[in-house]
Amino acid sequence: MFEKRSRSSELKSNLDTNLKSILENKSTDVETISGSSTMGDYLPTSMPIAGRIANLIQEVLQLEDVTIYPVLDYSADQIIYPILSTIDEAPNNTVFLDDLVTGDIFDKGIHERLIVCPLHPKSISATMRIYCPKCNSANIEKLNLVEHKKCGHIIESKISNYSTSTPFVCPSCSKEINNAENDIKVLAMWYRCENCAEKFDDALIKLHCRKFNHDFDANSGKFNTLFYYRLKTLHISKDADTTNIKNELVKLLHRFKITTKQNTLVKGKSGNMHDIAIYATGTSDDDTLLFFVKNRYEGISESDMNSILIAKLDFEPKHALFVTQSPLQDGVENLAKLYGIVTISEPEFIKIRSRVEEFVSSWYADVGGHK
Repeated sequence: MFEKRSRSSELKSNLDTNLKSILENKSTDVETISGSSTMGDYLPTSMPIAGRIANLIQEVLQLEDVTIYPVLDYSADQIIYPILSTIDEAPNNTVFLDDLVTGDIFDKGIHERLIVCPLHPKSISATMRIYCPKCNSANIEKLNLVEHKKCGHIIESKISNYSTSTPFVCPSCSKEINNAENDIKVLAMWYRCENCAEKFDDALIKLHCRKFNHDFDANSGKFNTLFYYRLKTLHISKDADTTNIKNELVKLLHRFKITTKQNTLVKGKSGNMHDIAIYATGTSDDDTLLFFVKNRYEGISESDMNSILIAKLDFEPKHALFVTQSPLQDGVENLAKLYGIVTISEPEFIKIRSRVEEFVSSWYADVGGHK
């Protein structure tokens, strides 16, 4: 109990400084982790816990609904969260996730409730079994009373799904039945015990504890609650991603001796001011390169691109790049291409950096620059 409280206190005390510095890209000493490939590569050297949290946030942002769901691992007989393995945490370490709820990073909610064995509630390996109510045998068959619509013949059959069964011949009229959905009508259903030949409508249903091999009644079972964890700080994280992208791209441009202005207002031909993520100039003021950087959880839409087009058309730079870690919705890339905007959409920052460096190398060589 003391250890858990200590970790929570550590998280709380460090979130406002180290973690938020990572997410908002404020002044925090960072190092590049060799072999990594996302914006989560940059971890505080003195804060391994905050570093793992930052990496986890980056992983969760790639999920469709930014939510971590539990998975039932029947082979190991435990509830796991596989995404934790990507940050070197044990996949069943719910204490780590609960600490993030305490730290106000994730919301926690009920995903589902499992009925588990009352004698062994830690085991999730419970399945349903049906028995004969007369002799308690598990050797029972499900029977259907079916009618051949064309001749009216009625027969008892073990076939449970006629729509997927192979063609068969009616024993009364000898006609082949190829379209069971149109030719066969199911009139009733019951069970037959292969042990005592008893027929019955309602089978005896029990739950079976597979790990310890015994049955138990559903009413005596206990609940095992499974939780999901949903990221609360999506807007902060997304803003942080764009800030990190811009900062790293500026560093890249400076390697080429390119002059840059970050998060600057630029006046267009119309006299209107436009907010530009990165305004870069080459060997002369006419050699301009504008960077537009935007992330959006639901993907970049044409309306997002329209706002960029206004600035691009009003200013008319030599080149314009739109950079995002979000997917592009249908039509966005073609719209950008129509107006001469190069789009770079990659979930991993290392790929963004590589593509931007390739473009800038070509552009800077054209204007006579040197690294």
